[in-house]
Amino acid sequence: MTNGEPNRYSEAECAAVFARLFPKGFASDDVLREIAPDGWEKSPLLATFHPSLDQVYEEALRFHENLESLPRRDKNRPPKPLPTREEVARDHRPAPIEAGREVRELVGRCLWDVFSDNHEVLGPEGRAVDIGSFRGAGAFIADCLNRQTGEPRYDYMDFYMGTLWLNQRADLTPVYRMIFRRLQQQQCDWIYRFPRLSIVDLRPLRDALGQDGRPEWETYSPSEAFAQEVEDRRRDNELAEMQASLEKGFRADVRKALRRPPPSTVEAYRDIYGHFPRGWPPTLPERETQDSSC
Repeated sequence: MTNGEPNRYSEAECAAVFARLFPKGFASDDVLREIAPDGWEKSPLLATFHPSLDQVYEEALRFHENLESLPRRDKNRPPKPLPTREEVARDHRPAPIEAGREVRELVGRCLWDVFSDNHEVLGPEGRAVDIGSFRGAGAFIADCLNRQTGEPRYDYMDFYMGTLWLNQRADLTPVYRMIFRRLQQQQCDWIYRFPRLSIVDLRPLRDALGQDGRPEWETYSPSEAFAQEVEDRRRDNELAEMQASLEKGFRADVRKALRRPPPSTVEAYRDIYGHFPRGWPPTLPERETQDSSC
């Protein structure tokens, strides 16, 4: 969260934006009418908090496959068997419906998807409505709900990564439309950013923290300096390989995205604004474009 940067809203200004977007709270009657006009109990969105046994079983299979695909220390260990539907059914217990809590938490997570995840919301004058980083955005939304409920019920982990664990249970487009409709009414805009990972080299920070104020010549050791240079070269090569792998994965993900329908956030934006947001469709790096044309 920034405070006072000319091109970004302060934390207080961001809080004022959210107050205008949701003057009666995230789970008010007007919100519910927009996302579930027939009532929460009859809405397909109910599945986000009350998945069917089939959905829970499919999620258990995906989680198992993802876990087994991670590098294992003991490569001789045989893979664990897939969970069975009967095993999942034994632990599946329908939970009571809590409409108010479920609606506000779903809206909060969808807000994270729009305002965070590297995307950018712009105010009427073009300044960024910056509610923080991945973790910072979760904390900002948690604070909003704690003020609305009057209780310290939430922290950043309740909204960190948004709808990652919910978005395959139901079509969340109605919630995103509701958010974008309110943003449009406030003359705000949205810039889409395609997900992309990068490597961060923390060695400069390590070196800065290691300085104790003494002149470098007092602690200089030729043998230690040589060993550090060798280690730095090895680490540089590792970082370069990791970054190249991330770039390759990014290009592959962009190509896949261009063959699929747009994300539900992008579709919802188009439904409300009448055109795609800036940033969609994603573009391949220049080198990839040149390679493809050869």
